[in-house]
Amino acid sequence: MYDTADPLFWRELAKENMRIHKQSGTKGDCIEARELIIALPEPLVELDPEKLLRGVVERFREKYGVDCIAALHHNKTKTNYHIHLIFSERKRKEVVNEKIATRNMFYDENGRHVRTKKEIMDEDGNIRKGCYIIKKGEAYERDIFSIKDKQFKSKRFLKEAKVHLMDYINTLLPENYPKLTIFDDEEVYLPMLKIGKNNPKEAEIKEANELRKTWNQIADQALVEGVPQAEIKKIKQEEIMETAQKSIKEHGKEPGRFNQIVRNAIQHLRKLILKIRDAIKEAEVKAETSKQPVSESDNRKELQIPVTLEKPVEPELSKQFKKYYATYKKLESTGKEIQTLEDKLETLQEELSQMTGFFKGKERNRIIGEIADTQVELSKKRASLGRIAIKAKCGSVDEFYTKYNASKASHNEYQKQLEAWYAKYGTGENTSTPKESTKEQKSSNRSKVDTSTPKRQLNKVSMKAALKEKKDIVKAYDEQKDRSLKKVKNRNAGLE
Repeated sequence: MYDTADPLFWRELAKENMRIHKQSGTKGDCIEARELIIALPEPLVELDPEKLLRGVVERFREKYGVDCIAALHHNKTKTNYHIHLIFSERKRKEVVNEKIATRNMFYDENGRHVRTKKEIMDEDGNIRKGCYIIKKGEAYERDIFSIKDKQFKSKRFLKEAKVHLMDYINTLLPENYPKLTIFDDEEVYLPMLKIGKNNPKEAEIKEANELRKTWNQIADQALVEGVPQAEIKKIKQEEIMETAQKSIKEHGKEPGRFNQIVRNAIQHLRKLILKIRDAIKEAEVKAETSKQPVSESDNRKELQIPVTLEKPVEPELSKQFKKYYATYKKLESTGKEIQTLEDKLETLQEELSQMTGFFKGKERNRIIGEIADTQVELSKKRASLGRIAIKAKCGSVDEFYTKYNASKASHNEYQKQLEAWYAKYGTGENTSTPKESTKEQKSSNRSKVDTSTPKRQLNKVSMKAALKEKKDIVKAYDEQKDRSLKKVKNRNAGLE
C-alpha cells in the first residue's frame, strides 16, 4: 500500500462528505472518494512492487494535485496484476476554520440541527437511532476542505487520466514487449466488458464477452483475407452501434437483444469474407488467361526516375519491411488454414443434415464429434491471429496491417530508386526483395499496388545499359586511334 496523506485526512474527508450529503438531501449512497482500477502488464511483476506503486500514484498526484491512497494486487493464478487507486475530489485547505459550540447542539437522523433534546428522543426517553449531540466546547463545523473538483465527473478526465498513466507504464515495459494503447471506438474491434464480484448479470456478461471475442477474431480473419478496413468499420457502425442505439431507445438495455445484434453482424462480416474470396479467385483466373508480355520499351519508360549521383539510402521504415513480411506470411498461412477448417466444417454440417434414419445414430455421433473438434480448432486458429500480431510488437492485426502497408510502400519506393541508380551508374550489384505471392499482390484493398518493375526485367535492362555504355567507350577509342594513324600517315607522306 502507499498513502500520500495521514489516516486522519481520510476520516475527516469521509465525515465532510457525509455531512454535505445529508444536508443536500440527495438520495443514494454518499461518495466519499473516487476509485480507479489500473491494469498492469505481467512483465511489471519483475519490478520492485513498492517502487512501482509509488511511481504510479505520484504520477497521478503530480498531474491532478490531490491526495491518494492505493494498493497493488495480484490474484492467486497470477494473471491479473492491478492497482486500486483511491483519490479525493476535495483538496485540504491550508487554513482550517472551526466553529465551537457555545452550548450542547442536537442533530436529528438527517443531520439537521434542532433546538431541544426532546426533538431527538423516542417515547422511552432514549436518543433515537441516527441522532447525535455535539457537546459544549466541541467543534460542530470545520472548514477543512475545498468544494469538489467538477473535472473528476467528466468523461474527458477519465480519458486523459488513462493516457497519462499509460504513457508512464509504457516507460517501464521491456523493449521487446508491445506498448499499451488506449482502446479506440473507431477501431474494427469491440471492447470486452468487466465482470465485478457478485455481479447478478455475470452469466449475461460472459455470453456477451464470448460474442465480442468472436467478432474480434472474425475481424482479424477479415483483415488477413483482404477485406478493407473501411468495410469492417461500416458493418460495425451500422449493424452493431446504430442498431444497438435504436434498440435501447425502443426496448431499454437488454443484454439478450444486444447479443443477437452482434450475432447478426458476425454473419454479415462472414458473408463479406466469402465475397472477397470469390472476387480474388475470379481475378486470379482472369490474370492467368490474359497474361501479356511486357515490352522492353515499357520497362524503360517505367525506369525514367530522377536519380542522383549518390546511391539511395534505405529508410528505416523500409528496413522493417522484411520483418513485417515474415509476419504477413504467417498471417496469410493461418488465414488459409482457417479457410480449410471452415470448408471442412461446412462439409460436415451438410453430411449431418443428410444423415437421417434410425440405424445411423453411430455415424451421426461420429460426425457431431468431428464438428465439435473442428469448431474448437477453428476458434484456436482465429485467436492465434492476434497473438501473431502481438509477437510482431503490434497491439492488434489491424495495427499490424497499418504498419506493414507503410513499410511496404517505403520499401517499394526505395527499390525503384535503387534499381534506377544501378541502371544508370552500376553494373552487377543488386538487392534481394522478398517476393510476394500473387494473392497478396491482388489484395490491393489492404495495401498500395506494387508498381515497381519486375527484378528480372530490371536486371536485363541494367546489363544492356552497361553493355551499351562499354560499346560506346570502345567505339570512341577506335575512332580516336584511326584519327591518330591518319595524322602519322600524312606526316610520313610529306617527308617523302
